[in-house]
Amino acid sequence: MNSIKNTTLLEAVASVIQHEKDCFDFYLKTYEKVKEGSVKEFFRELAEDVEEHIKLIQEMYNDLSGGVEFPNLKQLAAIHKFDKTHLTKLMRKIDRNTEFDFKDDIDAVQHAMQVSEDARDFSNKMKEKFKDPIIKSFFNKLAFIKEEERIMAESEYLFLQQTDKTKYYWEDEALISGK
Repeated sequence: MNSIKNTTLLEAVASVIQHEKDCFDFYLKTYEKVKEGSVKEFFRELAEDVEEHIKLIQEMYNDLSGGVEFPNLKQLAAIHKFDKTHLTKLMRKIDRNTEFDFKDDIDAVQHAMQVSEDARDFSNKMKEKFKDPIIKSFFNKLAFIKEEERIMAESEYLFLQQTDKTKYYWEDEALISGK
């Protein structure tokens, strides 16, 4: 097993894509379990966003690698064991919140928020572990994506906490005007 500092950009990208797939499974399972309503829609959107995240991660690889086309990971997996890298093993630890039984919709959204927060924090820590500016840049961009996802989950969580659920808190004119 290689040291984390010896991780290549391709290994980092493969590990992150696997994490995104694990998140997709979590979002889809939660979508299937929650009752109809805004939380079900929220988890559907999160699951759909994973596909966009994977495309964005592949584009980041193409840009950061100097235009080298992102390889087919299924073909490469037979040659290179991405699941054995030190980074992948570390990333599995941040997926601990994707395997749980939630009590209610609020609990499910809280777990989604925690998953995003853990991935953001992990990315921020990883960007400091590497000397390679390309890999640092990759994890910096990934931290930004995960922070956006965390903000979405936090917004849904705050909405669920409201007594008046006819509109999101940022649509409340009394809150906006400071009255």
